[in-house]
Amino acid sequence: MLTVKASAQPSKIQGIGLFADEKITKGAITWKFNPRFDIIFDPEEVKQMPPEQRQLIDHYAYLSTTTGKYIYSIDNSRFTNHSSVNNNVDVVALPGEPETCGVANRDIEKGEEILVNYRAFDRDDEISQEEYLNS
Repeated sequence: MLTVKASAQPSKIQGIGLFADEKITKGAITWKFNPRFDIIFDPEEVKQMPPEQRQLIDHYAYLSTTTGKYIYSIDNSRFTNHSSVNNNVDVVALPGEPETCGVANRDIEKGEEILVNYRAFDRDDEISQEEYLNS
């Protein structure tokens, strides 16, 4: 779940992105798992879903490198776009947290798009050859 003020808006990178609605200081936790807002799905469960549900999971959820389960956030964090070059959020394992957290690696200005390296937390993207993951 997002722990900062942010909103979904059109992105120059890809479709809809997540943008800071406030200045976010370096070191601030931007996202952390919250079982009330982040739904866990077992991969076998996803395989059994109707196609329209699987599509939603494929597009907006991630396959956790920590748990091996799909995590689907119901807040706007699902609109966070990828960058391996200009990401302003790092993925960090914090003691006592069931999933990795997002932590600002520099100050993020109000209105700036929030970007994270998908390969750092998504098992599927970790090994994917998709071209967009190289940007």
